[in-house]
Amino acid sequence: MRRLLIAWAVLGLAGCLEPEDPVLGVRDTDPPEVQSTEPTANGTLAAGGTLRITFSELMDVRTLRPGIAVFSGRDEVALRVSVPPTAEGEEDIERGDLPYTVQVNAAAGAFTANTSYTLVLRTILTDYEGNALTEEVRIPFRTGL
Repeated sequence: MRRLLIAWAVLGLAGCLEPEDPVLGVRDTDPPEVQSTEPTANGTLAAGGTLRITFSELMDVRTLRPGIAVFSGRDEVALRVSVPPTAEGEEDIERGDLPYTVQVNAAAGAFTANTSYTLVLRTILTDYEGNALTEEVRIPFRTGL
């Protein structure tokens, strides 16, 4: 055992597991942000169009469906949420701040024409590391004819 410790010290490996060591992975503690939505606030979407929500980083797909809602008045619209495919092993790669875009359609195939809606992004939405949106986001929009 002593020889092993000496070998580690001689090779300079003794400090590899120090908390300040850049080799150790640093856990992401920054919450995700909503970078953009299509349409933008008070914008117009074609009745058969697709909502697009771009987050600042990879999101936990398990939180997308419960975290994204669209309301017409007080009535919640049934949705179909599409996520970009994640390549095998990609979730283990240090990404930095790569945008992550989610597409949302009405489950019936189209939003009703000439109607006011509100896109709601709930704080249950989390990034891949489990960090949640810091506050609920509401985006009012209308559909065209």
